[in-house]
Amino acid sequence: MWLAGVSVYGLLAPDRYEILMQEDRIVEWATVWLFLIAGGIGLLRGIRQHRLFDGLVALFCLFVAGEEFSWGQRLIGYYPPEFFLEHNFQQETNLHNLPQSFLQPKWVLMMALAGYGILLPLVARQTNARGFLSRIGATTPALELLPWFAAAVVLLLWYPLPFTGEWVEAFGGGLFLLSSGISATASGIIIAATIGLAAITTTASGQLQRGRDEQRAVCAEQEVSGLVSDIVSGSAGTDDLWQMRRIHKRVWSSIVEEYLHPNRLQTFKSVTCTATTGESVSRHTYGIDPWGSPYWLEVERTSGDDRRVTVYSFGPNRRRDRSEEGTGNTREDYDDIRVSAVRSVNPK
Repeated sequence: MWLAGVSVYGLLAPDRYEILMQEDRIVEWATVWLFLIAGGIGLLRGIRQHRLFDGLVALFCLFVAGEEFSWGQRLIGYYPPEFFLEHNFQQETNLHNLPQSFLQPKWVLMMALAGYGILLPLVARQTNARGFLSRIGATTPALELLPWFAAAVVLLLWYPLPFTGEWVEAFGGGLFLLSSGISATASGIIIAATIGLAAITTTASGQLQRGRDEQRAVCAEQEVSGLVSDIVSGSAGTDDLWQMRRIHKRVWSSIVEEYLHPNRLQTFKSVTCTATTGESVSRHTYGIDPWGSPYWLEVERTSGDDRRVTVYSFGPNRRRDRSEEGTGNTREDYDDIRVSAVRSVNPK
């Protein structure tokens, strides 16, 4: 039902499907809760029954849950350590988005699903392997789950829809929960409950800093305006930027890829923000907004030599909301802070 339902939804309602798959939405939080609960149950069982392998599987599930929501960064809104600001693709506190990391999420999940859900049950059918698995404390997933583990691996390889990895991760969390040693009835109840937990967390995650939003919002508006001024009216944009028909990148990625001159973002760097005292130097260096999320740069060719330059912050709820405008949601549901301006560029 999950695989078919999400696939059909992605084909029939691609815009709403894309919103559903964004970070800090219900699918991602369902993934967090499924892996977190599976890890908690497995770790408790592994400790109580002295099952080493089961304990290691549980720790893997807990690690996936932590990585999935960047160890609370977007939930709480804290500033990542400078190492992650500089080197992490998404400027988040996690390992799997580091360049050349061996923890690339797609391949790690595929190997875990294949090894744990396909290979292990097949090995367990061999008489001479059962004693070894018992000694290391390995509980094998039910053989009936093997086709579903295989389906998850195939979907990750095939990737039939954008964001396929997001809903397959949630599916994988459900499979690990079903393999954690509790009854099918208990698993079903927990899986149903995670939908409610995910919905609650999705709503709550954007509300945790409401008391500090007013000053931070003013600061973000000034910084966004400063970035646009530096790029459109100043000389912060490089020749490579103006030759592009369209780019949509984090400000820090734009600096690293030499679309922006970092030493020419003077208006942006001159903004003083009392709401984030002590953090402004690192924030300005790495293009981070007052809520700990990256500023984004979008440049589009409009007509002739004109380029529309937009800089935006995810705002207090720390998630991109522009695609939700016009869907009947209130203004609070899409609180991105955006500034746009047009620059005429002479063709090269």
